[in-house]
Amino acid sequence: MEYDYVKVILYAYPHLAALAEAVGIGAENKAYLSFRGGESALALAEKIAEELAVKSRLLALLEDAEVAVGACSREERFLLEYKYFRRKRVLREAYAGMTMACSERHYFRRQAALLRKMASQFCLRGWTEAAFLRAFGSFSPFLRALAALSAGREKALVPHRSKREIAFRIQKSEECEAGRLPRRTSTAITTVAAQMRQMTTMGTTLSEGDSSGAGAAVSPPSPASAAR
Repeated sequence: MEYDYVKVILYAYPHLAALAEAVGIGAENKAYLSFRGGESALALAEKIAEELAVKSRLLALLEDAEVAVGACSREERFLLEYKYFRRKRVLREAYAGMTMACSERHYFRRQAALLRKMASQFCLRGWTEAAFLRAFGSFSPFLRALAALSAGREKALVPHRSKREIAFRIQKSEECEAGRLPRRTSTAITTVAAQMRQMTTMGTTLSEGDSSGAGAAVSPPSPASAAR
């Protein structure tokens, strides 16, 4: 999908520093153990240089991601934390008791809009999809994450939640949004009952207005009455 690479960045954001450090340590180990390898010094040097370059690009991505996240409102940062970062300590301490003043359906729409905003933030800093793939086209953790997203296995990128830490509060303006019945059953029953009463009242009024008496037949209006 269009924003899969942005999702990879967001899921990886809490781990970018550790990833960069691990790549750097791997490059150092290759250098220390070069005497054991059977490849040429030039080939080994190229591998080490590429790993150090990947480390540098990871740190650059981390810096830009921090700026992009910092450009978000507190509520947007909470949405990112809840869906992508999933740092339990941050959720527990910084967003304790956070309640979304919207329906669950509207929550997903806000997450989609936020993803587009983050894509724009990354593009402003040069991280388009093409640039991301150029920078990390051989970095296996990101390639595996992209493959999981492409296969519809997004849940495989994050640990399973033992409980839902977010609560939704439906606003009155959303209950009958776009002409739909409210999501809450009790509200829906009340609304349907009111509609039925209104239809019954309208039917009774029309019937009484069209009848000349009990059991009387309804005659078509005369031209004079129609003109009135």
